[in-house]
Amino acid sequence: MIRKAEHYRASGKGSNKKWRGLLLASLIVVTVAVLIQLILRQLFFYPLSVTSDAMSPEIKPGDRRYFVYSRLSTPVSGDVVLIKSARADVELLCRIVAADGDRVQIAQGKLKINGSVARDLLPRTSDARDLSYEMPETEVRPNFIFCMNDNHLNTNDSRAHGIFSRNQIVAKVFKPLLLF
Repeated sequence: MIRKAEHYRASGKGSNKKWRGLLLASLIVVTVAVLIQLILRQLFFYPLSVTSDAMSPEIKPGDRRYFVYSRLSTPVSGDVVLIKSARADVELLCRIVAADGDRVQIAQGKLKINGSVARDLLPRTSDARDLSYEMPETEVRPNFIFCMNDNHLNTNDSRAHGIFSRNQIVAKVFKPLLLF
């Protein structure tokens, strides 16, 4: 009886079971990881490659960013959001500069929020038709936001599309916290 067990071990027949068990465990781990990734991507966040220079220099064309669906977070002033425009069938990437009762004005190339200068827009011309030089004071209604691009010469934002409803926000840029 002992001779048979020694022959079995020496022939290598027992090692096939080890490899099968290892292969099965690896397959289970990979399957679970893929399922978790798909669930997280569909329910919480998704990656997107930026194709516009609207948020240059912070976000350049070709950069990949992760976005969190708006139903999971409350975007506030200063957040970069992805907005579905009602006037055009496009999604716009822009920064929230004012919300819920703020007064926004662009006068002589300076962005003013509630009467104080928020930033200098360095206008292309001193022409009143240039939206980066002059814009009359506008009050943002409750549950609405006023968005602008960091690259203010790209006027594909609230200056061209009007004030956006919070319902038009598709997602917010996700900034992961690294704990190491």
